[in-house]
Amino acid sequence: MFSLAGICFIYFIIIVAYSGISTAYCGIWLLLAAVFIVMGCFRARSRGRKDGMPRRLPIFVYTSFVLAMVVSIAAMSLVISGRERRTEADLDYVVIVGDRVYADGISTALRLKLDRAVQYFVENRRTILVLSGGQQEGDPVPEALAMYNYLRFRGVPEQNMVMEMDSENTRENIRFSLDIIEQDLQRRNRDVLPGLRRKPEDLRIGILTSDFNMYRSMRYARKDGYPEVYGISTRTDLVLYPHECVRETCALVGDMLTGRL
Repeated sequence: MFSLAGICFIYFIIIVAYSGISTAYCGIWLLLAAVFIVMGCFRARSRGRKDGMPRRLPIFVYTSFVLAMVVSIAAMSLVISGRERRTEADLDYVVIVGDRVYADGISTALRLKLDRAVQYFVENRRTILVLSGGQQEGDPVPEALAMYNYLRFRGVPEQNMVMEMDSENTRENIRFSLDIIEQDLQRRNRDVLPGLRRKPEDLRIGILTSDFNMYRSMRYARKDGYPEVYGISTRTDLVLYPHECVRETCALVGDMLTGRL
């Protein structure tokens, strides 16, 4: 247990040195280190004392700890399952899930998503890109606007982009973007003959996000009534990948427990 605590603490130091103390939820590794230390102390104490500690207490603590680990591992396997996906060509809309924006530019994670979006658009020029992300606390501009400026600079035409600037998390990214898609479809249907107008259920929609975030994003879309969605994942920095997977696992478990998924 103490070795696991040491690994968590060392990884926390690596994260801070690599991407800064402002890295979202990096403190979770200190929390995990504390949990492993407590479990290690509890284990040492329960072994060293033959009386004075109710027998049921160690059994309850160990059982709860093992159950939590099993649930976490199962959830993390779902998170990791989004790492490799076959990219579907010629989608009608592709939702790009936003990421952090800083005063001196966009985050690396967002840049990777947008570079992948440019690559996809070059190969599928009929696709409409939905730029999803509002203005988080500390962001100089809404994520969607920063995405729009980056993609315009990279040559994506204005008519092939729509912005969703109200979402504050992945759940809202997906839900609000699907609403934007329906509104955009209605607008485009007004410009074509009745016989050529399309219905929302006929659309082929893609979700472009980081590999660790893909499973949860796809589940959100399906829950909102879009069973035919396709994933386009981007790779995550290898140093931060364990951290992102743990953070996403916590979010996934929380969504399952609260009924959001």
